[in-house]
Amino acid sequence: MAFSILIFIYRKAGVTPEDFRTHCQTKLVPLHKEIAGEHYALSHTAHYIQRTEGPKVDGNTKRNPTTPATVFMGTQADADWEAIAILEFRDQAHFQAYLGLMMVPENAARIAETEGVVIDNSKTTIVAVGATEVNKKD
Repeated sequence: MAFSILIFIYRKAGVTPEDFRTHCQTKLVPLHKEIAGEHYALSHTAHYIQRTEGPKVDGNTKRNPTTPATVFMGTQADADWEAIAILEFRDQAHFQAYLGLMMVPENAARIAETEGVVIDNSKTTIVAVGATEVNKKD
């Protein structure tokens, strides 16, 4: 049975959304692919928050003082994370093989160094996905 995880990723204060995306796509994702090899996720989808450059206003967060999210319900603080990554694996054993490679000390050090440039890992959250329901227009 397929196994998926969601990763809520927070950008470091002082890093622009554009620099964050570029670093993740050109440095971090390729590093994960290199380390995992055949155990890399079947798919990796990154969804980035839509942010607009603007003046500092009440309600903007320390991480995003001039790049507020486009929030329709909730507050800027609710949308302080920068991206959600969805990784899909064949099954939980596939995920465990991937995770095992990421946790080998020398691999973990390389990943931490690369992530540390743009990611605030003190806030990162990773959760397993339960049921998935897709509702399409009839």
